[in-house]
Formats: sequence, C-alpha cells, structure tokens
Amino acid sequence: LEDGKPQKVSVFEEHKATDAMQAGKTPQLPPHVYSDYPQYALTSAANVLLLDALNTPLSDQVYVRRQMLKYLTTIPAGTRVAVFTLASQLRIITGFTTDTAEIAKALGPGRGNAELSPVMDPIFDDAQDLAVSLASSGGASAASVAAMQQFASDTKSFEVGLRTQMTVDALDQIARYLSTIPGRKNLIWFSGSFPLRFLQGGASPSMDPMADYSGQVKKAAELLALARVAVYPVDSRGLLNVPGADAQTTAGMASEMYSPPVSGSPGGNQGMGSYGMNQLASGVASGGSQGVASEVNTKNQNFLNDLAWDHFNMDQIAKETGGKAFYNRNALGQVVEEAIADGSSYYTLGYAPENRNYDGSLRKVDVRVEGSHYDLEYRRSYFADNPAVEAKWTPGRRSPLIDAMQHGTPPLSQVIFEVRVLPEGDPALDGEQATMKRTVLVPKGMKHPMHYLVDYWIDPRGVEETTLENGKQHREIELTQVAYDVEGIRVNSTDAGLGVDLTDAQAQQALTDGIQMHQEIDLPAGDVFLRIGVHDILSGRMGTVEIPVKVGSR
Repeated sequence: LEDGKPQKVSVFEEHKATDAMQAGKTPQLPPHVYSDYPQYALTSAANVLLLDALNTPLSDQVYVRRQMLKYLTTIPAGTRVAVFTLASQLRIITGFTTDTAEIAKALGPGRGNAELSPVMDPIFDDAQDLAVSLASSGGASAASVAAMQQFASDTKSFEVGLRTQMTVDALDQIARYLSTIPGRKNLIWFSGSFPLRFLQGGASPSMDPMADYSGQVKKAAELLALARVAVYPVDSRGLLNVPGADAQTTAGMASEMYSPPVSGSPGGNQGMGSYGMNQLASGVASGGSQGVASEVNTKNQNFLNDLAWDHFNMDQIAKETGGKAFYNRNALGQVVEEAIADGSSYYTLGYAPENRNYDGSLRKVDVRVEGSHYDLEYRRSYFADNPAVEAKWTPGRRSPLIDAMQHGTPPLSQVIFEVRVLPEGDPALDGEQATMKRTVLVPKGMKHPMHYLVDYWIDPRGVEETTLENGKQHREIELTQVAYDVEGIRVNSTDAGLGVDLTDAQAQQALTDGIQMHQEIDLPAGDVFLRIGVHDILSGRMGTVEIPVKVGSR
C-alpha cells in the first residue's frame, strides 16, 4: 500500500544467498588506455563494512577492528565483503572480495589504520565541561559562567554540524559507488555517533538550530534507495554505563571541584582522602546545585539524552532503508554475522505508483503478507520527486564532483568511459597534436612540466539527452582532471563543461565508438596520481578513475 491505498505489484523476484556470483572482469584495453568499468557485479546481496572514524573515539575503533578480525575466522565461505573507512574523507580499503586474508589485511596494521577523528575531540569537550564546572563552583559571576557555557555550546554545535555534513557527503559517495552493482547492498556502519536523521526533519540537540541539512540528507537517502542499499547501523561503543557509574570519573570531578582545607585545619590537606564516596554523592564538597552530585547528575543526563538520540537515529535510518540497528551489544563480530545473514536472502518488489502527482512529498509504503505472521524489513517511504525534472542539488552545497575527485576515494561507474593518457609527442598518438595553450595549463612553480593529451570515449547510454529543435540529441558533459603527488597534495587540475550535439546517425555510431572528447593537462616530473572524472550535468551521474603516471623530466 502507498499512503494506505493498495497498489498493483508489477515486479516480484526472490534472491537467495546461493545465487551470488561474480561477473566478468574489465575487458582487455589497449596500452595507455584506462576505464572506470565496474569490476564486480553481484546477483545477490553485497556487504560493505564502513568503519567510521569521523564519529568514533579512537579506543572504540581499535575494539571494532579486533572484533572484526576475530569474526573473520568464522565468516561463511563465499561471503563477499568490501571495507571502507571514513575520517577526513571516505576511502576504500578493499573492494568486494571473498578472500578473508585480504579483508584481514585491510583491517590490520599498516593499511587503513584506526584514525583520530578530524572533528571529534572528547578530551577538549571534557576540558570545556570541567572549565565550566570549576567556574561555577569557584565563585565566578553568573555572567562569566553563562558566557563559558555559551562558548562550549557553540563549539559543540559547530562540531556536530560539521560531522553531519561530512557524514552525508560520505553516504552520497557510497551510494554512487554501489549504484553500479546490481542487487541489494548491506551497509554495516560502525560508528560511535549518528548525528543525522534520514526523514521527517529534526536535528541533533547539540547542533546549531539555524543549520539545515534536510536537503542534503534527503538527497543522500534518495541515492541510497536508488542504489538499493540497506543500512545496518552498529553502535561501536558496545554496552555503555553512565559517566557517574565510573568511580574514577566521579572522583576526578570531585578533586577538581573541591577546595581542600588549608594545612592545620580539621582533617588536614588530605584532598579526596577526607571524603568518602557517599559524601561525594551527596554533594557535601560544594553543596546545593553546585555540588558533585549535581554535576554528576547533569553529566549523566546529558549522556543519556545523547545516547537516546543516537539510538533513535539508528532505528530510523535502519527502518527507512530496510536494514536493522544494533546497539547495547559488545559482541560486534556476532553483529556482523547477524547483519549479513539478515540481508543475504531477500525479495525485490516493485510497483508503479497510481498517484502520478510528483510534488516531492513524502509517501508512506506498507507491505503486508496474508496468511501468516512475518517480520518485514523494507524501505518505508520515499519522496515523490518528478523523474522527468532535471536533478537539482541543494543550493549552496559543495558539488558532489569535488568529493568524487579526491585522491584515493572510491571509483565511480555511473558513466562508463575509456580514457587514453599520453605525453605530447608520444609515437602512440599517431601524429595527434596539442590544441590548448600551455600558458593556462602550467601552475606557477611547477618543475619540469610535461604536457599530456587526454582522449575520451564515453558510453552515451550513461549520459542523459534532450532533443533540440533541429532534431539533434543534446548532452552536457563536464570533464575533470586532478593531479596529486605522492603525498596526496593537488599539483594541477583542469575542468571544462562541454555541450555535445549529435545527429541520429552520430548517436547510433556513438553506441559503438563512444562519444569522443579531448582534454589536456601538464604534470610535474616524478610519480603522479591523475584522477579523471566524467560528469553528466543533466542527470548528476559520474564516472571516475585514478591513474598512476610516472612523468619523466625533460
């Protein structure tokens, strides 16, 4: 049913775990020619482990990896797993493979190690909280305490907002990467915090109330749905206790807040030795609302609020994508096993909505099975966007092409293309000459630049078209090249948006020969990574490939 009204089912297919198979590999290409052909095609569920360092303290990341390595000793034969990490950017550590040794290598030391979050800083947050507590208990003016509290709140809001934006961008990239792989994909997402909700609005209580990420989150949710990705959020912190249950934490707060008696006074200068835990719990040291008990209770309540919000978001993300949330669980290896088993066999059910009013509103989907009781997991809603309208990204948001062109990020195959990269004058160019001015292609300070010609053959089936008044097929294609050195620093780039008009005969020929396009770029001497992207401007689809180039100096 859609919004309570029955719909006519037009597609119904069963998929079993035993149906999984790997399709053919990349076709043989001529020398110096590269392609973004997808390397894997799966006919049953594919599993992706996302180790989220952006939203997870370092200690929890180490625990997750240990649990994953332990799980690999029991993983069922033939289970395909890919491993991604997210910190300052999304990286693919290993593509889909059934080789448990390869997966273990990806999770082990030396490759994709646990990272400090570039945004989350628990030590700084604790220091801020402690500074406010000390000021409050030390006799500071109400205005000073309020100013410190506001500063801490603003800092927290900025951090959460930044993590939300980076998380949404990563989900966008994952959805694009997985969209070229047939069938269901299970995204098993290990994180210590889930700062976003997919649908029905709302933001983290710690986020700037003026920040609005609803447009970006909606687009990420749509991309995941189109790519048939079911999300399995996993709280990597395991089973948690409130901070007040930790005697060391309580004692530490008390020792900072309590001003010991001066030497010679009753009890002497013995610090915490003068007070038992019962007295601390009663707030005797400072008394009233400024006592230790009050601070512990406040810290506990804030922790419980944040935890409840995270778990609510996890449940909602899972529900809206057909996955399942896991929290308050320490055996994370067992969680992976359950998630993979849960998504290994599934059904594809499709229908054409009878309501053709594509107004962008949220529509509810309800699936019911008669005769017996079943627990059904499926996508519960979708946005009724008009498929005939040109896709528009949220105004003010960074272009997804920028994320797709970052060094080391997952390759995309939404637009299939082949590309040849050769230095000017190479015999294999068969007399082809450079056509672009060198003065605009060589950045200032580049040492021993060498001019490269980049020729494209783009599959027109991945590029959206419109028909012009003269009958020609019109396409809008953006070509992008970004060069990085061995340290991952960008050393040069070119970008051009080009319109392509083809007659019917030319369009038919392009199905065989591809849409042929050309670009040029200068590269510095040494080892360079050249990332090349093709962006279909009308549909937003992209293809990317990264090529190692050894540039000889002149």
